[in-house]
Amino acid sequence: MARQTEAPGVALRSLRQMSGMTLKEVAFAADTSISYLSKVERGEFAPSQEYVAKVAFVISRSMLPAPVKAKAA
Repeated sequence: MARQTEAPGVALRSLRQMSGMTLKEVAFAADTSISYLSKVERGEFAPSQEYVAKVAFVISRSMLPAPVKAKAA
């Protein structure tokens, strides 16, 4: 069983990998450092709920399909 500090990081890493985003891409989009995000993913830091929500939002947006423009009639 994962320690409590590892759980958010494991979930974020899993989502990030499923999205195909790199640490650098996520860190840039979430306005955080690559180093901090990496340490969160490894369970070395326990992030705030706000941090987890922000990073999860960035990742989830990347997984949405691109909007389709309607053709003019």
